[in-house]
Amino acid sequence: MKEDLKEKAFSFLTGCAVLIVVVGGLVMTYPNYRRAQSLKRQNAELQEMIDRKKAEIAKLLDNQRRFRTDADFVELIARQNRRVFPGELVFTFEKE
Repeated sequence: MKEDLKEKAFSFLTGCAVLIVVVGGLVMTYPNYRRAQSLKRQNAELQEMIDRKKAEIAKLLDNQRRFRTDADFVELIARQNRRVFPGELVFTFEKE
């Protein structure tokens, strides 16, 4: 009878110890899990920013190429910046 009681107590204590170890492990790893999730989110945001910058660079490179090869584009940009050919008369209307 005593042996049976000792065996049950040992099994109970072993189960409690295992449960404490498992819960302790979960409690210790949770902050690392949260940090990993935060870093993944930050990585996604940075990757999105990189993609936007790459698109911006591609647009600028296209504009550079057009400046070298497309005279109409150069004239359009010059007109948008209020540049004129020598001797040309220009009327500009400003909004009040």
